[in-house]
Amino acid sequence: MSNTSPPTSPQYKLTFLSCLGIVIGSVIGSGIFVVPSIMINTLPSPVLIFIVWIVSGIVSIIGGLVVAGMGLAYPEANDLLDYFKVLFPKWVPFSFNIISNWIINTCGTVAIAFMFAEYVGYFIHLNQIGIKITAITLVFLLTLLDTWNMKASDRFQVIFSALKVSAILILIALLLIPNKGSMENFSSSADFKNWNTLKIMGACIAACTGALNAFDGWYMVSYMTREVKGGVRTVGKAIITGLLICMGLYLLATFAIHYNLTTQEVGSSKLVAVTALEKVVGAWGSIIISVFVLISTASGVNSNLIATSRLLANSSSQNMFFPYFSKINTKGIPSRAFWLIFIYEAILIATGSFEFFLDTTLFFVWLFITTLTAGFLYIFIKKNLHLPNLPRLPMIIACIVLILFGLIYLGNFFF
Repeated sequence: MSNTSPPTSPQYKLTFLSCLGIVIGSVIGSGIFVVPSIMINTLPSPVLIFIVWIVSGIVSIIGGLVVAGMGLAYPEANDLLDYFKVLFPKWVPFSFNIISNWIINTCGTVAIAFMFAEYVGYFIHLNQIGIKITAITLVFLLTLLDTWNMKASDRFQVIFSALKVSAILILIALLLIPNKGSMENFSSSADFKNWNTLKIMGACIAACTGALNAFDGWYMVSYMTREVKGGVRTVGKAIITGLLICMGLYLLATFAIHYNLTTQEVGSSKLVAVTALEKVVGAWGSIIISVFVLISTASGVNSNLIATSRLLANSSSQNMFFPYFSKINTKGIPSRAFWLIFIYEAILIATGSFEFFLDTTLFFVWLFITTLTAGFLYIFIKKNLHLPNLPRLPMIIACIVLILFGLIYLGNFFF
C-alpha cells in the first residue's frame, strides 16, 4: 500500500495498557446504567436477557478476532479504512469513511457527552442550554488535553478507564449485599404461552440492539494501530481482553440489578441502576451513580475523540478528505483533525441534529462489519491465506458466524 500514513511519525507510542484503556473507554459509556430496562421491555425474561448479553459479547469478541486476523493478513494496513481499501473497490472505503467520520463516531461521542452533561445537572441545576454548553465544554477541554500532550491524554484515559471499572465493581458489590435482594426475581417473567418460537427469537434479536449498543466501540482502537508498540498484535490482544472484561462487568451488573429488582421494576425504571442502588442504600444511590456516570462518560468521550481524530487524519492523508487535516504536529498529534471534529461536534450538540442519526448508527456499524468480514473471508479462502498463530479453520468459522449474525441482525431492522 502507498500513501497510507500521515506525513509525520508519532513520537509517543501507546502500550497494551493504553489500548486496553481505549477499548474499555469506547465500549463502556452509560449503557449499563440504562440498557437493562430497555432490554427487559423488549424481552421480559431475566434468563433470556442473560443469554442475549452472552451472545452479544461472544459475537463482539469474534469480531475482534476477525479484525486481528485482518491485521496479520495485511500488516501494511493500519485500521478498518485500510482493510476496506485492500478488499473492496474505492467507493466502499469512501462510503465507510464518510459515514464513520460524520455519523457513527461523532454522533456516538456527542450522545455520551450529552449524558455527561445531564448528570452534571444532578449536582448543578442546568436548563437545556446549560446542558448543551456543558457538553460542548467537556469536548473542548478533552480536545485541548488530547492536542496538548499525548502522554497526558494517555494517562488520563488509562486512569479514568481504571476508575470506571472500579466504579462498576463497587456498584455490583453494593447491589449484592446479602439479604437485600432475592433470587426469586429471576423466575418472574412474561407469560410466554402466547408467544411462538418466531416471536421469542424476534424479541431476542431486538434485545440484542441494547446489548450491542453497550458493546459497540471495540473497533475504535484499530485507528491507533500505527502509534502502538507491537502494532496489530497489541491492538488485537487489547480488543479481545477489553471485551472479555466488559462482558464480565455487564453480566455481573445485570445479575446484580435483577437480584434487587423485579422484572416490572426494571422495565418501569429509566435509570435502572439508580433505582436498584436507591433500594439498597437509600437516597445516596443517586449521588453514587451520578459520580460513576460522570467518570464513565468522560472516559468514553475521550477515547472516541482520540480514535476518531486518527481516522480523519488517515483518510485525509489518502485524499478522501482535505489533505490539510492529515497534518501531524511536532508532538505526533493530528491536531487539525481534532479541532475540526470539535467544531463539528459542537454544531451537532448546539443544534441537537445528532439525534436524527442515532438510531441508524448501529445499523451502519453492523453493515460495515458484515461487509468487511465477507470480503475478507472471500480473499482468505480464494488466496488460501495462512495467518501466524491463528489456525485457518477457526478463522473461517469465526468469519461465517459473524456474517450470519450480521445478516440476521440487519434483517431485523427491516422485518
